[in-house]
Amino acid sequence: MNTPLTYTPAYLGLFASLWLALVCNSFLDIQYGGFTFEAIFWALMYGWTLRVAWLQRGQPSDYGKRKQKIVLFIGLAIFVLVFLPRWGMPRAGLYLLGMLQAAQNCVTTTRRQLHLGLLVSAVMVMFAASHYRADWTMLFYLLPYIVAVVFTLVSEQISRRAQSIRDSSLQDTGRAGQGMAIGAATFIILGIAGVLYLATPQVTWPYLHSQFGQVGNGARVGGSSGAGAAADQRQDEAATPGSSSEQGKDGEGAGEEAAANPSPWRGWPTPGQMREAAGRPGMPGWQATAIGELADLSEAIARAWAPVSNRIEKLLKDLAEWLQQNKPLLVASLFVLMLVALLVALMVLFREAKTRTWIRTRFDYWYLVSLRRHASGLDGANQFYRAMERLFALADAPRSRVANTREFLRDATHFRDNMRPAATELTLIFERLRYGASTPAAEEIVRMSVLYQELYRSQAN
Repeated sequence: MNTPLTYTPAYLGLFASLWLALVCNSFLDIQYGGFTFEAIFWALMYGWTLRVAWLQRGQPSDYGKRKQKIVLFIGLAIFVLVFLPRWGMPRAGLYLLGMLQAAQNCVTTTRRQLHLGLLVSAVMVMFAASHYRADWTMLFYLLPYIVAVVFTLVSEQISRRAQSIRDSSLQDTGRAGQGMAIGAATFIILGIAGVLYLATPQVTWPYLHSQFGQVGNGARVGGSSGAGAAADQRQDEAATPGSSSEQGKDGEGAGEEAAANPSPWRGWPTPGQMREAAGRPGMPGWQATAIGELADLSEAIARAWAPVSNRIEKLLKDLAEWLQQNKPLLVASLFVLMLVALLVALMVLFREAKTRTWIRTRFDYWYLVSLRRHASGLDGANQFYRAMERLFALADAPRSRVANTREFLRDATHFRDNMRPAATELTLIFERLRYGASTPAAEEIVRMSVLYQELYRSQAN
């Protein structure tokens, strides 16, 4: 974990992660008009401090420690003079954490300190996402933050691996190859995470964070604010005219607007709500333009999807009516299918349990030994040998189609020492009667019967 950190993309990823984390918090107060200034301030602060760390090339020095003390003193002064009077706690405490991390950036020269910086950025992002003013518009900064964190971790791992290869092979792996590897790995990780997220049932789809156990419910996408945040929102109504009052009581205005101008995705903001969000005071111009384009795209998708949606609803309605009309037939068909499934399952069970072979071996013993209804001569020898084969098949040692009698005897008795003498003698008698020139004697068939009886009892035990 204390491996020196020298790879430039890792520093760039850490800068993006920390800066976007603070931007998410600054975005909560866009109506006050200081968002651009705060974004530039944090960009300069983190850019300069991480450059100090990058210049040390993975080796801590007195230069970085001096800069750390300077940034720490400046951060404490700004906290007392600006952050605390302007925002109060806990927001001022969060920005103090941001300044402490800026001071720590000056000595970020190892993997452990890199991971600590990413952890601090995650804390700041979670603070912003849990705020009652956090809504879907913050995704413009949250999604790049996720990409930046994954990029940082991947670039650090790949750079460390490339350094290990250079040290062991005395060859340069190439910067272009590392860049391609970092890009590909980042894309694959984010793609897999996105697929898993879409494939996982989401109970809280319309929410930026879980609605359960939270003080407020203001992060609902496309909906009205919760009761827990109502008091705080009333304090902001003077700075954000039309933000709460224009929605109507109990969300009636939003519901009417949603019905007149629906969104193609259930639970997400309608095009009208998107344009309303784009017109918020202090909204950055590029973001307002992007939201407007998103609203136009949403309307186009809704218009294109409407005929398909109506067709699907009609088909589902017709299917429900048909099911209601043919309920007795469906019940009978399901009953028949259940019976067929049970029969198939029983057949599979009997096959796996060797039920047929088990019944046949009992019949062989009853017919050939108990009743002595075996044939005479070579036919009787064949009967007892085939009966022995079925005994071994029941014991999970079936005879291969290409195995001769000796090969079958060797394989079947390999782990069955108690059955080997009787099986060997029965096999020898069978070979002599089957392939010999002499006429089979009755005593030999009787001996095969005795040997088969011993094998049967040994297998049963």
